[in-house]
Amino acid sequence: MTLQIQLNIYLITSWKVSKVEFSEIVSLFDPNIWDIGYLSSRQMDRAGNTPLKAKFHLHDGFDLTNHIHNTSLNGIVVIRYTDEASNYNLYDESFEILKVKFGDRIIPTYSNFKESALLSGTGHRAKNSLVYNRKFGFQSKICVFMFIDEIVNHENLKPSKDLLDLCTECNDCIKNCPVGAIQEDWIDARKCDNFLGFGNHPTISSLKWFWYEKMNPDIPKEVVESWDCFEKAGKFEWGQGVDGYYESDGIRLWKDRKEIGIPHCRECVCQPKCSKAPIYNQ
Repeated sequence: MTLQIQLNIYLITSWKVSKVEFSEIVSLFDPNIWDIGYLSSRQMDRAGNTPLKAKFHLHDGFDLTNHIHNTSLNGIVVIRYTDEASNYNLYDESFEILKVKFGDRIIPTYSNFKESALLSGTGHRAKNSLVYNRKFGFQSKICVFMFIDEIVNHENLKPSKDLLDLCTECNDCIKNCPVGAIQEDWIDARKCDNFLGFGNHPTISSLKWFWYEKMNPDIPKEVVESWDCFEKAGKFEWGQGVDGYYESDGIRLWKDRKEIGIPHCRECVCQPKCSKAPIYNQ
């Protein structure tokens, strides 16, 4: 039985819904590396029905995306500080923190995480299309949990609709994007993604060159250089590398069973005006 079916059956057959203080949830998390925002059931619905650029469901959970007949509950958006763009440990970390206190009363939820953060009022959208968190700026990752119980005495932040104020009269990310993927009013996601995976920049690494360096495959460098998009690329076979054993699920990467970051372009988040996390820039 899927988690979605289980949740719908639970809601239909159970009438016992308790209350949980928002402050009780927040107190479980170290404020130096976590930020917590509230989402009403209506906001959960809205985020789940906001289109996604790509659907990467890294963990089991309740999928709210583009399912108009799903049941949404109130919940929280969880933001974790990290300066590693490919670090998704927050899913497991936050779940372990929450389940000690709330057990099966919490539901890991897959949604449009950016929209969830904006609706919770914990961040603003920037010109680079990313969400700039109120505490950690761009050095953060987002996930969502629904709560069976009603969350009370929560923050009443206004959903963010405006562009990040740091972006006013600033086009640094547009000017410095190596492939011109950032436009004034849209992002060429194909250009961005292809550069992250297959860029041939002299100083900015990409996934293919990280793989080539670590795996040392019997493939001419000229051939690898010609891979400039997913359609042309060969398959990245991981395994025993020059300095350890590598495994990947297609998104995350492990070295000797420890999850690691993958070097790639971060030009759009390292410009002087917006590169520092607010909480560490006071």
